[in-house]
Amino acid sequence: MKKIYTVVLLFLALSLLLFITSFFYLDKVNHKTFYYTIQSSGRDVGTIKIERFVTENKLLYKSVTNMPFEPVYTEYRSRLVMDKNYNLESYTKERIADRAVDTLYLENFKNFVSFVFRYQSRFACADNIPIRKDTYVFEEDSPVTYLPIIENYNFSKGRSQGFNAISCFQTWSLPPMKRFIILTSIKNEYIKIDSRKIKTEHLLLKIRNYPQGALWVGMSDRTIMKLEIPSKELSIIRTFRPRAIKVIDKKMITDGYGTKDVLFKVKGAELAGTMTFPLKEGKYPAIVFAPGAGPQNRDYQGLFACISDHLAKSGFVSLRFDKRDVGKSSGDLSSSASPDEVEDLKAAIQFLSGQSMVNPGAIILIGHAKGAINAMKAAANNDNIKGLVMMAPSVYPLPSGEARKEEFRKIAKRVNWTDDYLNLVMRTIQETQNRVTGSAGDWIYILGKKCFLRDMRYDITDKPYGGLINTQLPILVLQGKDPDDLTADGAASLDMIIADAGNLSHTLTYYAYLGQFFGRKVINGIHRHYYDTDTDVLENIHNWINGILLLS
Repeated sequence: MKKIYTVVLLFLALSLLLFITSFFYLDKVNHKTFYYTIQSSGRDVGTIKIERFVTENKLLYKSVTNMPFEPVYTEYRSRLVMDKNYNLESYTKERIADRAVDTLYLENFKNFVSFVFRYQSRFACADNIPIRKDTYVFEEDSPVTYLPIIENYNFSKGRSQGFNAISCFQTWSLPPMKRFIILTSIKNEYIKIDSRKIKTEHLLLKIRNYPQGALWVGMSDRTIMKLEIPSKELSIIRTFRPRAIKVIDKKMITDGYGTKDVLFKVKGAELAGTMTFPLKEGKYPAIVFAPGAGPQNRDYQGLFACISDHLAKSGFVSLRFDKRDVGKSSGDLSSSASPDEVEDLKAAIQFLSGQSMVNPGAIILIGHAKGAINAMKAAANNDNIKGLVMMAPSVYPLPSGEARKEEFRKIAKRVNWTDDYLNLVMRTIQETQNRVTGSAGDWIYILGKKCFLRDMRYDITDKPYGGLINTQLPILVLQGKDPDDLTADGAASLDMIIADAGNLSHTLTYYAYLGQFFGRKVINGIHRHYYDTDTDVLENIHNWINGILLLS
């Protein structure tokens, strides 16, 4: 009898062990995790973690990308949902800067895709974009979007195989673009991953109007081992253990002047910033910096830090601050609008004017891009503002949907968009504007995503320069070469507007050899990427301000 009990107990124990083993096996089969390291020009610049889940009737792919060296957006999160037949159901991508989150969302219903891109207090949307049944989401630098395509590539057949896809842009106003992707197997090749030597199949990636890429897929498990995008000098390489990349912010060497962290209150938030000031007692002229669009911190990718450093050594007090929801500032960037940014800037001016070492009647504003326009608005009817420096000013907002459409027609001609895609862009502009004008509140839900309207409604009704240009205020406009995604010369347009308003004290200076941040981008593998401002620009700003203050 004792032997029978022993046999039964052994059987039960074995059954339990088999159950647990099968559970872990099924979990391993239904849930896989992959780690990657991102390299740019041979340096490790980021990491990716990808998870693949298989449920009863769904395929779920999740990805977290960390890019700690980037000056603004340092994290991206993606979620791709497909049915068991690899038909797209939804795709979500978030880009994150501190606590500020922008969201792209695609939803497929019976081969019609609707999308919304929520960018802080702005959005773009379009409904019912027709796609083929076998269409994938694809982004060149996002390996999570490669996985479903690789899983459907016939490695037994090899050679060239084509796949329908849609790709999304980082520009908030553009809808997804249809693409046709060709993968071509060219050879088997051993590559080294960590300390392992792995046999892979080498595939070429070809897309119309896009430089060729390459990827290496493991022969044993058909997972991506390496991805190369030569046009971006980018490599994404598999690793078998998670890695962390350390990065530090660039700090200025404050020789000859002092700095301190400050806080000042605005409606609905408390903003944090840095003051720089001479060490000797006295009353000094002061500079307030106006940041451009996006979740920017006080150093503004190095531009404001460099200018404040240069001016502090020459006897100026300055204040630069983190925007709402960024750095040490509180508030909600996603619901704030252009008028809030102007009020934040006015609060900064008032705070700095109240400091004991500041001459409140000698204040200069320096703004970049949209911040230059906000600075112009903040300077209106303020006699204490003695000058305005507008760096790479945005002619923003565009006054109407028609003007915006005209800008995109110019872009389409330059980058060879198809007529179908240009028509889709125009439809997106119109549908988005209809959502704004047709809603009474400050926000609406689109595809389940909360989208704020106030800033876009303000664009439609606002005349950004009308009545705001002080005809007596000295203005210095600086312009570098235009970025690739713009066709309008904002500085020249603004200079004409200032002249037409009757302002006789304005100067326009071009720096054709510099980009929109007026300096060399520093990539050293230690600090977050930043711009080291050109010394000619610094001297020009310094000399112009001195001349203005001498005349006032």
